[in-house]
Amino acid sequence: MLGMLLPTLALALVLGVGGALLIRSIVEGTHDRLLDASLLAIGERLAVDEEDEVTVDLPAVAFGMLVSSAQDNIYYSVTYEGALVTGYRDLPVADVAALRIGETVHRDGRMRGAAVRIAAQLRRVYGKSSPVLVQVAETRNARRRLEWRMLAGLAATEAGLLGLVGLLAWRAIGRGLEPLTRLSRDIDRRAAPGAVSLTPLDTAAVPEEALAPVVAVNALLERLEGSMGAMRRFTADASHQMRTPLAVLRMQLDLMRRRDALGSEDRAALQDLEGAARRLERLLVQLIALARADAAAEGRAVARCAVDLAAITAEILAERAPQGLARDVELQFERPPAPVLVLGDALLIGELAANLLDNAIRYNREGGVVVVRVAVGPSGARLEVEDEGPGIPPAERSRVFERFYRVNRKDGPEGSGLGLAIVRTLADHLGSRVELCDTATGAGLLVRVHFRSSRDPHGPARSA
Repeated sequence: MLGMLLPTLALALVLGVGGALLIRSIVEGTHDRLLDASLLAIGERLAVDEEDEVTVDLPAVAFGMLVSSAQDNIYYSVTYEGALVTGYRDLPVADVAALRIGETVHRDGRMRGAAVRIAAQLRRVYGKSSPVLVQVAETRNARRRLEWRMLAGLAATEAGLLGLVGLLAWRAIGRGLEPLTRLSRDIDRRAAPGAVSLTPLDTAAVPEEALAPVVAVNALLERLEGSMGAMRRFTADASHQMRTPLAVLRMQLDLMRRRDALGSEDRAALQDLEGAARRLERLLVQLIALARADAAAEGRAVARCAVDLAAITAEILAERAPQGLARDVELQFERPPAPVLVLGDALLIGELAANLLDNAIRYNREGGVVVVRVAVGPSGARLEVEDEGPGIPPAERSRVFERFYRVNRKDGPEGSGLGLAIVRTLADHLGSRVELCDTATGAGLLVRVHFRSSRDPHGPARSA
């Protein structure tokens, strides 16, 4: 808009200056012709009387044609050989030597403190050898008023044209850029954290001028999708391949631990090795889960069918019950009596609930309680998992969703930094929103996941 309107404004200023000069010329010419007519009317009445004196019979029309609503003052003078015949003595006299007989000359001057326009002419009078100088002067009020009215009309016209050009340009530019705006919205919709879509951009409505960069972006997205797919496949394949030798390693460690000939130092070393093997196995399991979560939305769109959140959570809770018993953690389940229908995919929701439960059990204190709650509120259905562990400081809650980020703790189990990253990835694919909150007692952590209700398939869901 600036690129279009600034040159237009500059052109309008140039036209305004030119128009002002033209208006001044027209106004001066029009009023000068009236002065000329008055001057000629006086000159036609010049004569010589019986006493050989120059006389003039002033006609009323000579000054009537100069009368206007501006009430300008009119002055005149008739002089012969420097002597005033009739008129105003203080009217400035023109240089007779510079005038030619019969030619009208116009000049600006001042009369009694006011600016005036003076018309002067030398005329021959029968019976006199020297010419007679006739002058008529008029103040400039009517001229200025007419100039200002015409200039105001010119300025209003130019302002109207500029406004019309701006309005038309705004609409034209908006319509011309609408395909790019739609393209920008399409790109923004793909920018959900952890769930960036790498499908090619639609080039059907892209203007020809912007087609080349869009094609280049599509080629980049294709290469990026190939690279990310290869990396995910490598992670999944490597994790699967490493589970077999890891199982063999744990079996051999178990066999060695059963030997009676081992000393206390050897048993301590074996215990350390078993702990490292368990952590490595846990890391491999989570890597496989993360690869599965990433691949869930890579090859297909996430299903948006209605599923029972309470039933899925109850099933996952039953699967994790042995893990809770092993750590002496009590599991409690709260749910409404009726099914809680949400939009999503049963497999992904189950994986999300399983990771939340695993984290809550793993980081809970021994003998603690994990409360799993399915509830329905005004904003939709939600899944809550509350534990009595060490919790997460508020300053670090935005970072725990990053992959491999771990909260620095002196005690407690050492994690891989993937549990909440998997939850975040699954929630993004499901269109859900994850919150980390304080518990009512202040101890532990409350994780709340908001789901889209089956009655509101287009409801907003933001990743947190």
